[in-house]
Amino acid sequence: MKNFFLRQFVRWGRPKPHPMTGRVLIVTTTALGDTLWATPAIKALRPHCSHLAVLTSPLGKEVLQHNPAIDQIHILGEALYRERLDTVLVFHTSLRIVLPLVCMIGASRIVGTVGINKGLDSLLTVPLQPTYEHEIVRRLRIVEAIGVPMPRDQTLEFFLTDGERLPQRERGPWIAIHPGSQDRFKRWPAENFIAVGKRLKEQIPGWEILVTGGGRERPLMEEVARHIPGAQIDQPRSLRSFAALLAQMDLLISNDTGPTHLAWALQRPAISLFGPTDPRLCGPHQAVHAAAIAYRPTCSPCLRRGCRVPFCLLQIGVDEVVATAIHLVAPAYRP
Repeated sequence: MKNFFLRQFVRWGRPKPHPMTGRVLIVTTTALGDTLWATPAIKALRPHCSHLAVLTSPLGKEVLQHNPAIDQIHILGEALYRERLDTVLVFHTSLRIVLPLVCMIGASRIVGTVGINKGLDSLLTVPLQPTYEHEIVRRLRIVEAIGVPMPRDQTLEFFLTDGERLPQRERGPWIAIHPGSQDRFKRWPAENFIAVGKRLKEQIPGWEILVTGGGRERPLMEEVARHIPGAQIDQPRSLRSFAALLAQMDLLISNDTGPTHLAWALQRPAISLFGPTDPRLCGPHQAVHAAAIAYRPTCSPCLRRGCRVPFCLLQIGVDEVVATAIHLVAPAYRP
């Protein structure tokens, strides 16, 4: 019923399309990783349009701030009709209302992948069929649909200013352990992160452990840090300050969550521990010094958010994570 009224809203209120002048809007209003996956497509699109704007969330604005390929960043709720944007590329949306709203800005073309628009695929003027490819490539396919060649370089990008960068830490190597995640079914047990931290400290003297996390994860961070000798806690106040912190790290060990994609965008080594999510679609893609550790899900059908015991994650052993960490850390620190 919601979709019926939204379609009627678009049908009766859609304005006359703006002329085609190469003014493009990218829509990416989802999480940290999803927004970072847009950056290769943004870079590829830049030479082929006269004006490149992005519609995103407040978090997405932090992610894309200072990206030199972007002319303007808009937050949900801002009026866009006066911008005279002629093409909309829908990478991913988190709210049902987003696609109907962008239909009202006067764009001649609205391009996106079918099957992920909450039943509103009919609002796309150029619907693309989904393919079994990495999410980065799916976004590049959308850009390709308006005549932009598929680029060879498909790496993630995140731009820190000189003023945001922090001085390199003394001693080291520094290993960041990120034991939390927004979805509990994606969390490797805290005792496993503790065991990894202890083993790394034992095997290679001088390794420093920093436990990171979000505001609600403070108890989990404290639990992990308390059981690893000499471990410290750091909880930056913003995404960009967290990015500056990750840029100092020699390695990040994390669940399948946004910080791993941020580390890869910063070209820092990172290990991501995957549960039911397919790393071939959402794991490292052309990333330097990256590892995704995953095993085939054991439950059919997968309960995902209803899962209380993530058997797929429990198949990942401490020994494997420790060995991967030693392999990925800069050669100067290897035993």
